[in-house]
Amino acid sequence: MYKDLKIWNSSILLIKKVYIYADKLPKSEEYNLKSQLKRAIISVSLNIAEGKDRKTARDFAHFLNIASASLAEVEGILLICQELDFFKIDENILLEIETLDKMINSLYKKLIEKSAS
Repeated sequence: MYKDLKIWNSSILLIKKVYIYADKLPKSEEYNLKSQLKRAIISVSLNIAEGKDRKTARDFAHFLNIASASLAEVEGILLICQELDFFKIDENILLEIETLDKMINSLYKKLIEKSAS
C-alpha cells in the first residue's frame, strides 16, 4: 500500500512545508504561482500513490518519473518566487526536495531493473 512507502510519507511532510511558502505569496499570485505551487506539490504525492496501485513495476516507474518532474516544478517555482522577492527559501527545504528526489529516482531505477528481468 502506498501509505507504507517512505517516499509517500516524505512527500506528505513536504506538502505541509511548501504550503507555508505558498501562503506567503501575495494576493496577486493567488491564481498563478500560488495555485501552481500547490498543484505541483500535491502532484508528487498523488503520482506516488497512483503509481503504487498500478499492476506492473514499469507502470509504477512511469508515475515515479512524473512525481520527480513535479518535484522539479516545485523547486523551480520556489526559486522563481525567491527571485521575485516574495520570500527567502530556507536551504533545508531545498535539501528535503533533493533528498526526496533521490529517493524517488532510486526506487524508479529498481523498478526499471525489475521490469527488465
